[in-house]
Amino acid sequence: MWTLVLSGVRRRLAALAAVFVATMLGAALVLIAGSLFETGIRLAAPPERLDGAPLVVIGDPSYRMLDEQNSPTTDYRPYPERHRLDPAVRQTIMGVDGVAATVPVQFFSVGGPSGLLTGQNWGSSQLGPLHLTGGRAPSAADEVAVSASAAEELKVGPGDEVRLTRGGALTGYRVTGTAGEPDAPATVFFSDTEASVRSGDGRLDAIGVLPKPGTDIEDIGPRIVQKTAGVRVLTGDGRGAAEDPAVSGARTSTIVIGAVFGGIVLVVLATIVSTMIGLAVRQRAREISLLRATGATGRQARRLIVGETMTIGVAGVLAGLTLGVPLAHLLFAVLSGVGIVPAVLQLSLGPIPFLVALITTTSVVWISARIASRPARWARAIDALRDAATPRYRVGPLRWILGVVFALGTIALAVITCLMSPSLTSATSGPAVLAGSICVALLAPAVLRAGIVFLRPIARTFAGSLGALAVHNARARTAQLSTVATSIALVVGIGVGNLAAQSIQVQAEQEASIASVRADLVAQVPGGVDTSLTDRVRAIDGVVAASGFVTSGGWIERPYDPSHRDRPWAVRGVSAEGAAGVLHTRPVSGSLTQLTGDSIALPQTTAGRLGVVPGDRVLFRFGDGTSGDLRLVATFADRPGYESLLLPERLVAAHTDSRSIPQLIVTTRDGGDGRARDAVMAALSGLPGVSIGGRDAVEAVFQQGIGIQGMINSLLVAIVVAYAAIAVVNTLGVSVLARRREFALLRLAGATRRQVGRILSTEMIIVTVTGVIAGLIVSAAAVLPTAMAVSGELLRPGPVFTLLGLLVVVILLVAPVTVAIGRRAIAPAPADALSTTG
Repeated sequence: MWTLVLSGVRRRLAALAAVFVATMLGAALVLIAGSLFETGIRLAAPPERLDGAPLVVIGDPSYRMLDEQNSPTTDYRPYPERHRLDPAVRQTIMGVDGVAATVPVQFFSVGGPSGLLTGQNWGSSQLGPLHLTGGRAPSAADEVAVSASAAEELKVGPGDEVRLTRGGALTGYRVTGTAGEPDAPATVFFSDTEASVRSGDGRLDAIGVLPKPGTDIEDIGPRIVQKTAGVRVLTGDGRGAAEDPAVSGARTSTIVIGAVFGGIVLVVLATIVSTMIGLAVRQRAREISLLRATGATGRQARRLIVGETMTIGVAGVLAGLTLGVPLAHLLFAVLSGVGIVPAVLQLSLGPIPFLVALITTTSVVWISARIASRPARWARAIDALRDAATPRYRVGPLRWILGVVFALGTIALAVITCLMSPSLTSATSGPAVLAGSICVALLAPAVLRAGIVFLRPIARTFAGSLGALAVHNARARTAQLSTVATSIALVVGIGVGNLAAQSIQVQAEQEASIASVRADLVAQVPGGVDTSLTDRVRAIDGVVAASGFVTSGGWIERPYDPSHRDRPWAVRGVSAEGAAGVLHTRPVSGSLTQLTGDSIALPQTTAGRLGVVPGDRVLFRFGDGTSGDLRLVATFADRPGYESLLLPERLVAAHTDSRSIPQLIVTTRDGGDGRARDAVMAALSGLPGVSIGGRDAVEAVFQQGIGIQGMINSLLVAIVVAYAAIAVVNTLGVSVLARRREFALLRLAGATRRQVGRILSTEMIIVTVTGVIAGLIVSAAAVLPTAMAVSGELLRPGPVFTLLGLLVVVILLVAPVTVAIGRRAIAPAPADALSTTG
């Protein structure tokens, strides 16, 4: 049997090439999805500053959600900011068996002439490669040491003076020494006392743990976690998360990206591979008929088909695993380059993603081959001969049942999307597209048959008798041509459904973020904005209002708030004096002028749902893990689904990674284009690294972070659409080349090459239009409900351009391939074509 299988593979390499390409690309994409998932699990980020500490303790970066009884649940969400530690934790860790010493670590940002620099306490330098190489360590409040790279950037050395900004104040420091090699990270070291003051409230960003000689560090970590609540112990390459909190924040995003991308890939993979294998098997109906007629049993015919398919499929999977490695690194480099994942995070590509890709893709090939070979297994020889002459297009009862189930699921998800919060529509719109795509794949012959009935009058009107013949051919070959329609439907459905819906959601979110913004100038101030600087700008002639501005996130814990269990509230920090002038927000109750100290202003709908009024207390969990009992001072109207909270800017800044206010937003009488802007620039000219922008820059600040998830989704969907597009080319090529005998008979009957080409073109137009319509119906399950949920307009530039772009892609795929392969199929002389067995 294996000799016959290998012989069949060797003689049909051209026909099986499409299966090989489909499995190869599918395995590569599954491997990429698995690598992203594993990256999120492992979070490998080798340390730079703390590589001398075998263990590093940080605050647990995951917030544990609470239930209505204020009890912890098993639902975790990443903190938006670094979760810092109380200094008392050091003493607790020192009491752990096996710990010899602990070293406190404090990071903060300072402003230099060229932008932000990392500040660090000198005591923590012993944990990294930044040991003193010249001069001495800083000991006084006005002394600093700098790394070699920072010294080169600042153009200073021991004995020189450097001016740095922190908290809006420009201060001069004397450089006492240099540390580290030129390739070490740029760092400014302060004395431990001054660093504690500069870091804000004295809490620690991390604690380096030095074990006693002979102690196994694998034993110390669990002891620390058991004895100290709310901490995480990092070892090995995971210690980089202590230096960059974005590493811990990337866990959820990379896992979700990998899972969602993997789900989409598996659906497309199963659809494309099954259709390709089914097409390849149907094209061998004449050969299988002869085998059955000459005595081969159904079991033998099925084993032959499965054996040949698995041979080429496994080869494709192995090639895909090889191809997937550089593609995974390329995709991860793109994600790092655009800031979606932190640059220090490394791609993890262990044996598990390879094993998952191998098993899933091979299983899809095997199941598809078994299903495609069922007719040869159960049919009688005479039935097989009849099927070879007139292929069936009927859909079996099981496929009808499953197709209807997925169709109902698509409708249900679409209805749910209409009822979702505008910011959450992607949670159901994406699955709606997948369910609809599966429905089309299951019912593909019936879908194409319906398309033929609908387009038959049009084909006969424009192509006459040749159009009628094309309609007849398409109806007779529904089973084969439905594979092409399915691939086209995937390109249009998944592409338009995901990209257009994402575009609508992102545009609506961007518009909502700036709808309440009145400011027309923004100043980026490295090192932060202080009160005196804000007052100085506010006093400028032509300035209506000025306010420091900082963003973060957090959760309302009491009263119980179930509205943000999937993500933190967006928090905006503004000043009480400038809030009304830089924002269009108008209080419904209370006053924003009272937004000082420990206070908060809530959207009116949120306050009503929580049952609170100005004067009540709200327990709020900040982005860095600390909680505060805040006084509600005002409620205001905000766009439903895109609400944010207002807090005093200094209160918010104290709970961010930088512990400073990075922006100053200003409203002027002349719109930010006249003398007021020049005056603001002059007022800030003494601070190094300051930049000022107009309304566009203001909008960019308020829209910061919006669209990043959409960018990720768009990139991954584009990869899947490209995969489906390649499948369109494959299925077109295989289906057209297999009809050379048919075209030869048409030419012997008197048809010219041009007439045969016109018949083929008309068939492909029918198939393409049917696939496009099916894809648009599928995409409508996401696009229309998303537009309704966000109260947006359907005919926005983004969705329209997405639709037109994908239609152009389909046309550019189908038209040239049909012409080129059609010419090749018609080129041989009729007698030569009939003499072949293909």
